[in-house]
Amino acid sequence: MKIIKPLLTACIAVLAVTLLLSWLPQVATQQKSKKGDVAVFRATPAVRLTNDNLVDVLVAIQLNERVNKAEWSNGILSVVIKVNAEKGRPSIWFNDVEKLVRVSFVQLDNVKRVLIRIVEERSGEFLLLAAVDVRKTDSWLANELDLLAHADAIHDELWRKRLRISFTSTWEEQFGKVSGYTVKPSSISEF
Repeated sequence: MKIIKPLLTACIAVLAVTLLLSWLPQVATQQKSKKGDVAVFRATPAVRLTNDNLVDVLVAIQLNERVNKAEWSNGILSVVIKVNAEKGRPSIWFNDVEKLVRVSFVQLDNVKRVLIRIVEERSGEFLLLAAVDVRKTDSWLANELDLLAHADAIHDELWRKRLRISFTSTWEEQFGKVSGYTVKPSSISEF
């Protein structure tokens, strides 16, 4: 009889521990379900560009045209966009430029300069159509970046200067000589 009492106490203790351990995960899941769904992957926007997240950042931008090459080095993001000059529209290409500039200088905090090349593939070789060079120190980025979405970067001389756009002779052969205008904001005065 002396052995039955300690054995019964040990069995009850083991049963209590087993029930407690099986009950804890249910409590934890109930607490998490009260907070919302549990994500397997959490999408968090990148704040700093690195070689490890370069592809993720570019994919998240959802460009209209295909990125042929991208490099990240010493605060400089270089992107080569491959376009089809016969089927594509230059205004769409510059929408991609706007998206790249916006992400680089609004979302990311370590990009100092963005270099974008727009190329066309012909007969297995890449021909440069245009190049864009935007720097974090450009004063217009602070107040007028939102205007870029509606700007005509090809014809408006002001935006060509701001984006430092260079058009090549290949561009001129395909689309004609680049000529433009300058839009000056009008001021309304009361009489």
